[in-house]
Amino acid sequence: MDIKPFRGYRPVPELAAKVAIIPNNLMNEPDRRRAAKNNAYSFAHIAKPGIDFSDDLLKTDLQLFEYSRKYFEKLLAERIIIRDTVPSFYIYRLTMDSRSQTGLICCMNIRDYRAGKIKKHEHTREEKEIENALQIEVTHLNSNPVFLAYTPVTEIDQLVDSITISQRPLYHFASENGVLQNLWVVNENDAVEKLIASFGYRVPAAYIADGHHRAAAANIFSKKINSQPVDSASKDYDYFLTCLFPANQLKIYDYNRVVKSLKVPDEKIFIKKVEEKFYVEEAQRVPYDPHKKHHFGMYLNGKWFRLKAKPGTYKEDPVSALDVSILQNNLLNPILGIHDPRTDKNIDFIAGVKGLKELERRVNKGKAAVAFSLYSVSMDELMAVSDAGEVMPPKSTWFEPKLLSGLVIFRMEL
Repeated sequence: MDIKPFRGYRPVPELAAKVAIIPNNLMNEPDRRRAAKNNAYSFAHIAKPGIDFSDDLLKTDLQLFEYSRKYFEKLLAERIIIRDTVPSFYIYRLTMDSRSQTGLICCMNIRDYRAGKIKKHEHTREEKEIENALQIEVTHLNSNPVFLAYTPVTEIDQLVDSITISQRPLYHFASENGVLQNLWVVNENDAVEKLIASFGYRVPAAYIADGHHRAAAANIFSKKINSQPVDSASKDYDYFLTCLFPANQLKIYDYNRVVKSLKVPDEKIFIKKVEEKFYVEEAQRVPYDPHKKHHFGMYLNGKWFRLKAKPGTYKEDPVSALDVSILQNNLLNPILGIHDPRTDKNIDFIAGVKGLKELERRVNKGKAAVAFSLYSVSMDELMAVSDAGEVMPPKSTWFEPKLLSGLVIFRMEL
């Protein structure tokens, strides 16, 4: 992999907790507005400029991105954000529930993305790609790293460990969702060169855990700039901001389903239909959290049921054998009529980090008719799907902890 150090922009350490923000999928827009209203330093004013405008403004309105650009310049002028004087890498450690993951923030070459060495497992939406590409074009900012995984390399682990053990982190604070954040700036020539060489020779591919739209937008922007006459020695437009983690340090949570309406006349009829493809029995352990593949929990009318996929109900290929595929193809689609879970209003998705009690709460309060708990997808399964050039069904994976936006910023010089 072609990684590059860069002169990152970052908040002054004493204000990092006020500037950096948790990702959009951990906070809805009304909550984001309230959180940023009394915090002029929040990077939300730059990453989500719509919070400072009326709701009727289109997400692709250029004045939003001009506002982002000017707000960044304002924080820079006020020395809330500073720039490193030499090209650097950044070691980034997140700790949640006594578990840590340590990655490397760097720039990566978009040609590796085009060549399929940065591998995808999700479809992207064109409108979101366009919105993100416009923001890059107007602001020249990458502020939320694309979250990547790679097969662990002992040489890299030892190098990263030697840095984090011998040096104090420049940043040490808890984010607004309670995740401990540590950041080391790596700009010593020997360490920089060793990291470049190790990733160049030892890491043949990286896998997108989160950030498919950001990667796609960077590709769109790079293609547009390369189609024009540009006098830029830096070639920054051919790079994008990433954070690379060893795959064995990452945790994928289950991504559970709740369905609002059964669309069948009777619960007994519904269970009878489910029994055509699954072994069904009332669960003795509640709430029922599946502990192995091809097992599911079903919460219906105040009871937990244990489901197990029957032989012959799925194919043994990387996508069909995923539990999210088995549930979709054998139950959600044929019985409940949920043909496209991305657009169907009858289904909602609950990250396992919220716990199974949230599934019970939805059903007990009448907000859902039935809920399903799933066994989480593994990193091996994600890599197998990506290696096969396939994509997972929607809402298959939930990675946490997630990366902060605005902690380390890559600003392109064009």
